[in-house]
Amino acid sequence: MFKSSMIALSLLMLSPIAAAKPNCSPLQDDLKKVRSQLRSGYSAKQGEKLKIKEKKAKKLWWQCKTNKLSNMEQKKLNKRLKKQKSGKND
Repeated sequence: MFKSSMIALSLLMLSPIAAAKPNCSPLQDDLKKVRSQLRSGYSAKQGEKLKIKEKKAKKLWWQCKTNKLSNMEQKKLNKRLKKQKSGKND
């Protein structure tokens, strides 16, 4: 009896944490895409632009992963996720 009540209590305590975890996969995909472009051939000018893009993408992904996105960035991410979901349903 004690074990089952402890399990139920721990599940209740952990469920809000799991529900609040953001979906950062679009930001991670962006980071992978930029890094892939960095591995391919490019000019010096393109390389500098790609390094800046990588830095921004990494920063956004990390902020999302650690739940520190600004409200504006969170809204953009949510809008993007909704757009992806509606595109998959077509």
